[in-house]
Amino acid sequence: MHFTMIFVDGLGLGSEYNNPVALARTPNIDRLLGGHYFWQEKNIRNENCTFLALDATLGVPGVPQSATGQTALWTGINTAELLGYHLNAYPNEELKEVINKYSIFKQLAEQGKKVCYANAFTQKYEELIAVGQKKHSASTLCALAGGVRLRRREDLLQGKAVYQDITNEIFRRKGEDVPLAKPSHAGKNLAGISLEHDFTLFEYFQTDLQGHKQDKEKAILTIEILDEFLGGYFTVAGNLDPAVSQMALLLTSDHGNIEDLTTASHTLNKVPALCWSNFALKWPEMKSICEVTPAILKIILGNS
Repeated sequence: MHFTMIFVDGLGLGSEYNNPVALARTPNIDRLLGGHYFWQEKNIRNENCTFLALDATLGVPGVPQSATGQTALWTGINTAELLGYHLNAYPNEELKEVINKYSIFKQLAEQGKKVCYANAFTQKYEELIAVGQKKHSASTLCALAGGVRLRRREDLLQGKAVYQDITNEIFRRKGEDVPLAKPSHAGKNLAGISLEHDFTLFEYFQTDLQGHKQDKEKAILTIEILDEFLGGYFTVAGNLDPAVSQMALLLTSDHGNIEDLTTASHTLNKVPALCWSNFALKWPEMKSICEVTPAILKIILGNS
């Protein structure tokens, strides 16, 4: 089977007030859920879709942060509990040790599965890392721990990668010579990439950036781009014969943010787990972001 994980940074489930997710037009997600529910803490199960609310606080006081949340998400280890606090931004040495041992990419690769980090990186990425002007995020560290090759402009031009903003606008601003992409086309590319691998991760973090900026119109657009992107993915994945190609997708986050523009910081809200498959798949119960990696491993390795 081919499992796609879409990580949407800083996407929580909140109230309707000042919530770009509630205000955005999301026809593709609405069709999956049977209504405009993507912003609500709600459990939904229908023929092809399961929608759950996951705890991101990990039982530790304080506001959830990216380093601990993302490491927990891709290792299954309660890293906030391990450290005793929520760590912002980039993994420290303790979290790097967890990643090097328990990365979902590494665990799957060791079982002979083909794994892929679909995001495109700029040509200067390693150069900036080498001189200390940039650090690896938890997602990148997890991919590297599994021996994954980071994708570049050439891959994107061949439809074998997607840039983090989906449309390539920011990629172009960084000096990369690539055309602008429609979100639906990028989504189709992600589905094609997924068909070549057992596990594929794509990371979209414009949601977290726009949540911090508190710009309602740009935040709404960010959610609508995500929905159109998913529409493109389902145009391909949803029309495949499951007897030939079994497809599964899980979209989730590390903490809340964009769903509450009354604050520029992260929130204590639960995060969504939007689960879809083109075949009869019984999704494992998940109540916390720590349970995401064990669930994915169970699905992929249990359906070998």
